[in-house]
Amino acid sequence: MAMIRGAIFDADGTLLDSMGAWDVAAVNYLADQGVQARPDLKQVLFPLTLTECTVYLHEAYGLPKPPAEIEAEIKERMRLFYRDKVEAKPGAKAFLEELKARGVKLTLATNTARSAITEGLARTGILPLLEGIYTTDEVGTDKHDPAFFHLVRRAMGTETADTWVFEDAVHAASTAFHAGFPVAGVADPYSDQAALKQVCRLYLPDLTDFDAFWARAGER
Repeated sequence: MAMIRGAIFDADGTLLDSMGAWDVAAVNYLADQGVQARPDLKQVLFPLTLTECTVYLHEAYGLPKPPAEIEAEIKERMRLFYRDKVEAKPGAKAFLEELKARGVKLTLATNTARSAITEGLARTGILPLLEGIYTTDEVGTDKHDPAFFHLVRRAMGTETADTWVFEDAVHAASTAFHAGFPVAGVADPYSDQAALKQVCRLYLPDLTDFDAFWARAGER
């Protein structure tokens, strides 16, 4: 039997098909302010939290609005996207249901604001399956810091070795991997798949084959 007692899931790009919307969020926001984004903007913003992104937009593009106001406006745009449009990635809900049926504790760890992410989780039917939601802005650190993953793990009462982290983003998967967590890298077109494969125990092309994951997760 697979030794897994807890699972920490990322939301965007892992459970929810939302990275496309985030990919263009800053570009669209700048366009609405009459400002053209530079070609490298997406790459610069990808590993940053939303707060860090808005500080960058304010400083690098000379936007007159303070970062807090920019952040609030982008958050509201994204909240509406999660409420009205976001879809779960293929197999995500059933995958969580299978884990929960086996007694695995499920939590969410995300960079996205609670007000927005809960809208998307409710829309897709995933919200009731989770025991908790942890956001980087509420915790006060981010996924470059292993303390974030350990805080979530301790809240579940599980050990590092039997707590799997499911991530699509390379920097987050790398943090968890080097902190000793077994990591499942979940494919998403907005992340570097070759790099992701280097920092995960298992690489999942999608979440549609739970039985294969469960069998392989027990391998040492």
